[in-house]
Amino acid sequence: MVNTTQKKPVKYVNSNIALLLTPSLQKIAKLLYRTYLETHPDQVRCPLGVVVSPITYRAGLIFSQQPILLPGEFFVPLELIESKIY
Repeated sequence: MVNTTQKKPVKYVNSNIALLLTPSLQKIAKLLYRTYLETHPDQVRCPLGVVVSPITYRAGLIFSQQPILLPGEFFVPLELIESKIY
């Protein structure tokens, strides 16, 4: 008999994440997410957040439950981005 364990989805919302992000990084994350929504309005799949590099200001949307970040990158959860948009 094989026992399987189900992993619960990890919540990345941390109240301290906003303290680590500079306003410019938050703005980049918000801009990328807004651009994605405007260019793909009919997409069913919603990203979980945005990864932003503070050195190069490179950003990317994250769709997987457990993102793999490079050293120095920050994960900006969608909840934080949406709270800043409206």
